Amino acid sequence: MEDKNFLRNVTLFAEFSPEELSALRRSMIVSRYGPGDTILEEGNANRALHLLKSGRIRVSRRVEAREVPLCDLVEGQTFGELSIIEDGVASASLRAVADSEILSMPMQALATFLREHPNAAANFWRAIAVELRRRLLQTNDVVRSYFEINRALIENPTFREAYAMCNR
Repeated sequence: MEDKNFLRNVTLFAEFSPEELSALRRSMIVSRYGPGDTILEEGNANRALHLLKSGRIRVSRRVEAREVPLCDLVEGQTFGELSIIEDGVASASLRAVADSEILSMPMQALATFLREHPNAAANFWRAIAVELRRRLLQTNDVVRSYFEINRALIENPTFREAYAMCNR
């Protein structure tokens, strides 16, 4: 019962009926990770939708030889949406920052669930689109800030010196 109530508060599943939530929960696998544990590695296969039930996860990408943190996920956030839409490959690395519990739904089980519950499917795909739109807008803001920093580095020698001192 606890998981079903938790699922009701997750954006992707907010419009699901109690029966749909029960069916969804039956298809999920529980995994636990400790701080520093790798959950997914960028470029590796990811054939599931994941939901962070508790804890904190750091999302990062490799840029040249460096691991660049993108964001932290907290309770109720999902990941793996892009892999269920496209090719099943993780677009980022995820590591537990704190003890974390994750509910995962393998792609095949998700596809079966969505076929068997067409109303839930419509609500699910709409919620996915809204979430991906939110993330795209957030990414646009990050790109805009990098553009502003780049322009300041090029045009302002004082800023360039201060920036270099802070990033040694």
